[in-house]
Amino acid sequence: MATINLALNVQVVGGPKILISKSKSVEAYDKIEVVIEPVGPGGAAKIVEVQPGGQNQVSFLLINSSLYGAELTYVVNDGMSDSDSITLDEPHLYLGSGAVSLLGSNGPKTIAFTNTHPTDSDLKAAIEILVGRDATPPTP
Repeated sequence: MATINLALNVQVVGGPKILISKSKSVEAYDKIEVVIEPVGPGGAAKIVEVQPGGQNQVSFLLINSSLYGAELTYVVNDGMSDSDSITLDEPHLYLGSGAVSLLGSNGPKTIAFTNTHPTDSDLKAAIEILVGRDATPPTP
C-alpha cells in the first residue's frame, strides 16, 4: 500500500478559510511526465495511458501543467467511449471514485492531450499526472 497525502488551504481574502488535510491509501501509484508540443488547430492529440489494468481502478487523479489555457485540452477514454473535451485551465484534481467517475463510467484508461497553440510557438506544456489506483481489481 502507498499513501497519498493531500493538503489544501483555500481562503477568500477577507472571508472564510477552509483547510482540507486528507490521506488516501492506494495499492499503486504512477507518476507520468509528458511534454505536449504545439500542434496548431486541428492537430493530433498525444495519448497517455493512465490505467494499465482493468476498469474502475483509479481513485485519485491529479493533472498539473506548466501551461494552462483554452489552447490546452484533454479527452478521457474509459475503454469504451470518449469524454467531452476538457480545458486544462488550472490544475485538475479528481479525489475519490465519485469524482473520478465524472471522467467515464469505467474510470480513465487513456487521456489524449492537445495543445492547439501555433506550431511555430515555443508554448510546450510539461504535464505531470499522478494516478492512485488499485493494483488488484476484484475478480468477476
